[in-house]
Amino acid sequence: MTVSLTVMNETDFQQFLDIAAVNFADEKVKNGSWKPEAALSESYAGFNRLLPDREKTAGHYLYNIMQEERNIGFLWYEIKQEGESRYAFLFEILVVPEARGQGYGTEALRLMIREIRERGIEDIELHVFGHNQGAVKLYQRIGFEITDYNMRLSVPKTAQAGK
Repeated sequence: MTVSLTVMNETDFQQFLDIAAVNFADEKVKNGSWKPEAALSESYAGFNRLLPDREKTAGHYLYNIMQEERNIGFLWYEIKQEGESRYAFLFEILVVPEARGQGYGTEALRLMIREIRERGIEDIELHVFGHNQGAVKLYQRIGFEITDYNMRLSVPKTAQAGK
């Protein structure tokens, strides 16, 4: 299996943005954070805040995940500096549905980890939605550990707590 990471160009970035914004909006609706009617515009606004210069935003690394000559996904991380601490934050790894479950995501993460290590960074953080157990398992297989849990209980007005 030959996987490589190539730097996104403007066309790649637009393709990534259109897929990632829809996916993120769907996830935020699914976890109860956003209302469906506003989710997509909220998602695009968030991406625009984080990536004001799109694929050229300083400190952000945006890649295509390539399997030989075929683009099978995208990967995005940022190098963050907080006081004395420098770490990488993985915002997105996205493998197209027809290429999932074949080890491409794992290999892309290994390439990213190697690159981050070469940059002198020792820690990588990420966020994963609790209902995305496939991603949780992938990250744990690579060696990520759970550091926090956020939980929610939706209580309909007609329901009684604990019943």
